[in-house]
Amino acid sequence: MRQSSSDSRYATLDGLRGAAAMVVVFVHFHALYHLPEIEHGYLAVDLFFAMSGFVIANAYDRKLSSGELNWQQYFVLRLFRLYPLYCAGLVLGVIAMAYRLPASDWDEIASAVPASFLMMPSHAPLRTFYPVPGKYDFIYPLDFPAWSLFFELVASLAYGLFFRHLTTRLLIFTMCASGVFLGIAAHTSGLSKGVEWSTFYVGFARLGYAFPAGVLLYRFQRPARRRGSLSAIAILALAIGLLLMPRSTLHYPAVDLLIALVALPAIVWAACRVEPPARLLPLFAFSGAISYAIYVLHVPFAFIVQDLAFRSHFLQHPSGVSAVILLPGIGLLTWCADRYYDAPLRRALLARLHGWLAARPKHTAAADVTSPQ
Repeated sequence: MRQSSSDSRYATLDGLRGAAAMVVVFVHFHALYHLPEIEHGYLAVDLFFAMSGFVIANAYDRKLSSGELNWQQYFVLRLFRLYPLYCAGLVLGVIAMAYRLPASDWDEIASAVPASFLMMPSHAPLRTFYPVPGKYDFIYPLDFPAWSLFFELVASLAYGLFFRHLTTRLLIFTMCASGVFLGIAAHTSGLSKGVEWSTFYVGFARLGYAFPAGVLLYRFQRPARRRGSLSAIAILALAIGLLLMPRSTLHYPAVDLLIALVALPAIVWAACRVEPPARLLPLFAFSGAISYAIYVLHVPFAFIVQDLAFRSHFLQHPSGVSAVILLPGIGLLTWCADRYYDAPLRRALLARLHGWLAARPKHTAAADVTSPQ
């Protein structure tokens, strides 16, 4: 029996993605709104990893196991999903850095482009927060939030290549090993790592725990979902509350670790069990649709807005103007990017490769006949 589109979509997860993306915006630009530093906000990335594991398993588990897709076809589909908006963020990042940095730094900007264009990490330290002194050795220097997309690619490739070996035992072992490493990291350097080369390795542990957790949550979920429930709003509020929770003076590493290892997977589990009321479905769907664009475009866009405001001599309060423009500007930009760029481009790419993507290996033909999809 083929799943209906309504059964394959998880609206509460869509809302959760949008909420987490907005938390990331405030993590990076809290000072613009005179807010204290958001201590646990970086764990939104771990939440994204867990949701990615769930969503990818939901979309591809049955297709890969039945042979409807091979790993190459699957990985191309993942690239289609990730690359267009990533490329838009890269272009915007080049513009933002070239406008912000003096011409003497443009060679360093150019040196970061080739690897970044291939969606690979780049070792090109930049004065990202110029005129603040000091260079930052981000693994994605032209759009530093994109660091997590590298790990998304790693997870996507590993999932496709080793799908038939991803047993429950192996996934649990990976989670346990990664959890031990996260425990060590939490009590030494902290978990807010992975964005810079010096702490690049911690990103593998964050991914290695959260992504398999999401896959297992999908494989062990109960099929029935509670629809039209206001619990969906409570789940979003709980997630936002945890990520925005003030820093605890006592046992901060333990609190951080508890959120990453227990609370965030539990939130994903709860989110996939309930659906919001029908009148809220469009809002949740819209939130999910623009969440990736928010994540990958907000930093270069905000840099451009801030630099334009501070270089405009007629503005008396450039910081206030930036704060007023930033959030609605991000909303408009990401809506336009999704509607007029990302979605149409992905449809065009899928149409061009329709024949290749529809081709199925001969030895899986029997499996396709009995496929539940």
